[in-house]
Amino acid sequence: MEGLLKQVMILEIDDHANVRLLNPNDFKEFCIQCSDSRSAVEVCEILQLLREGNKVADEKHLWLCNELIRELAPDAGDDKWEMGFTEMIDYATSKGWTENNETLIRTHIEWAKV
Repeated sequence: MEGLLKQVMILEIDDHANVRLLNPNDFKEFCIQCSDSRSAVEVCEILQLLREGNKVADEKHLWLCNELIRELAPDAGDDKWEMGFTEMIDYATSKGWTENNETLIRTHIEWAKV
């Protein structure tokens, strides 16, 4: 249905390399969004400053440390949030989108003006 805004959990990196988590309670979809001037390597380097363990999968995807999402989510630690996050990781695992004992999640990068 047109007119309805679809909410997606987004790890946003602005032009000044500030990072914030948008829609942290939406566990159905997840991506990294940044300005088109950043490569996957640059995106990974910015996120490494916040939490080590992230790595480039290819030019459009990163292996993102799950703990970084937890650190940025204001409701992390809340039972309902943790259940939703665990279900998201379980779904990603069923699709082959996790690595390193489910501590990394394959995350696509979207380039947009942020």
